Amino acid sequence: MVIDCTDNFATRQMINRACVQHRVPLVSGAAIGFDAQVSVYDSRDGAWPCYACLFAPDAPPQEVQCATMGVFAPLVGIIGSMQAAEAIKLITGAGQSLAGRLLMLDVRTLQTSTIAMARDPHCQVCGAR
Repeated sequence: MVIDCTDNFATRQMINRACVQHRVPLVSGAAIGFDAQVSVYDSRDGAWPCYACLFAPDAPPQEVQCATMGVFAPLVGIIGSMQAAEAIKLITGAGQSLAGRLLMLDVRTLQTSTIAMARDPHCQVCGAR
């Protein structure tokens, strides 16, 4: 498995492409300011979306990096711990992973929200699988 903690869209896309190609689960986390997200992109059986299904490679967002915009320091530890928990769950088969769901955290209120993500059959990266 790969645990991605980068803050660069192009790098995330390259990591995702390699994980899909080699059928390796990707545990992705991102944080900026007081907001963060974490998910698992598991392409081993083709049922779940990959990172590109949600964030299309040809539609990059305006690049906002932690190094430029800053991040609330404890948030990085929280997201890192969540990524570690997801990795352990994948290794041990315990619980239900975040595959197919995106967990978002607003640390100002400590509220989380989760959205379901569907696999895009026309995805540039995993759609042909």
